[in-house]
Amino acid sequence: MADWTDLPMDILVVIAQCLTVIEDFTSFTAVCKSWESVTSILKKKPSLPTRYPRIMLAEKIDTEDQENRDDQDASIRCFLNLLTSKTYQLHLPEARGRKCTGAHYGWLWTIGIDLQINLLHPFSRQQICLPPMLTFPDQYEYDERFMPQEVWGVFVAKIVMSSNPLKEKCLHDYNEDCTIVAIYGEYAILAFTKLGDTVWTNISVQSRVYQDIIFYNGKFYAVDVHGVVVVCDFDDANGPKAIVIAPAPIETNDTYQKYLVESSGHLLLVARFRKGISLDFDDDVDDEEEGDDNEEDMGDVDGNVNVDEVEDVKDCGNEEEKEAGYYTTGFFVWRLDECHEEGSNYAYRLTQVTSLGDQALFLGSNVSTSVASSESIKPNCIYFTDDNYELYFEEPGGGGHDTGIFNMEDKTTQLNYAGESRSNISPPLWYI
Repeated sequence: MADWTDLPMDILVVIAQCLTVIEDFTSFTAVCKSWESVTSILKKKPSLPTRYPRIMLAEKIDTEDQENRDDQDASIRCFLNLLTSKTYQLHLPEARGRKCTGAHYGWLWTIGIDLQINLLHPFSRQQICLPPMLTFPDQYEYDERFMPQEVWGVFVAKIVMSSNPLKEKCLHDYNEDCTIVAIYGEYAILAFTKLGDTVWTNISVQSRVYQDIIFYNGKFYAVDVHGVVVVCDFDDANGPKAIVIAPAPIETNDTYQKYLVESSGHLLLVARFRKGISLDFDDDVDDEEEGDDNEEDMGDVDGNVNVDEVEDVKDCGNEEEKEAGYYTTGFFVWRLDECHEEGSNYAYRLTQVTSLGDQALFLGSNVSTSVASSESIKPNCIYFTDDNYELYFEEPGGGGHDTGIFNMEDKTTQLNYAGESRSNISPPLWYI
């Protein structure tokens, strides 16, 4: 009987190139030394996505403490595997001292004091340069006292891609069809670029302060601070523009953080509300508002009842969170439906829902994502990380405390990571 360790190297290369997720490639290389040696023939590890979201923790050492900083330790980034509840380390000097945010398909985007924006795949350590920060059309009014290097950590809020930036099963060729849209600047407006472009180009918008973007069914959608949903039209004769397709739901307000996420084939709008002394609103989310006052319009996203129940845990109002400048207390969810009402000026309407079925949402400074429940992913829950980046510097140790798992059924919250991991630049985020 043939020994698996004796398989010809060219066959092993073919097998390795057919793998589609990081976990399978890691298992492949762990079989034996001959299988592991395939990585040297491939030159570079393939840029694969992960099967399930993982938490990428903050740098171990605050990069502002330059005198006591150990460069080796600062280059190590830890990832928490939700399936095993174990962390593993990657040597990632490309992320050291830089803001890191999720960009999907296994990629992050990073920006640093050099103002350069890169796509980074932490597993393969491949990087793709995007146009730098100063090529965005709208900039702050800089002078000799106020320089671009002072705002690089907050200048770009989010970046979303239409596809994997590398061609399928290829380690080096860019995908020229990959379009990248960003929320940026003082007024959180929209801009786009393509791989190979040297500048960012504005997308004409009717409002300001956009909070999330998503690529869904072949188009980019965005939501502003009010909850108004728009779709980006790149074929207009007058240039790219955002078209309003759904008005803001009446149950939300400007103080709630908004997200767009695809779940079970539907586009969802999620509103996250926080309390705390650092937030400029009056903590007016009472029990009645958080309840089921619109039950007649609510229903499962996929038509199924909740299939599991999350254990009852203490809610967010513990002493540690009350001492924090802000903390998340709950979420509202709406589904984008076609609007057939006579006389309506909008193609879609937002219908409130109370159950995610067997899905779990992952929200934060990543591309908002929905994942089917599993042995370790709880159904009908929202997994969230701290993305209140404008207030990181007001928190002791930086941002990172406002994380948890919110149960849509009983409105309770539990921790998704029990350790301490904070940063003024790049707190823990979902790596997807």
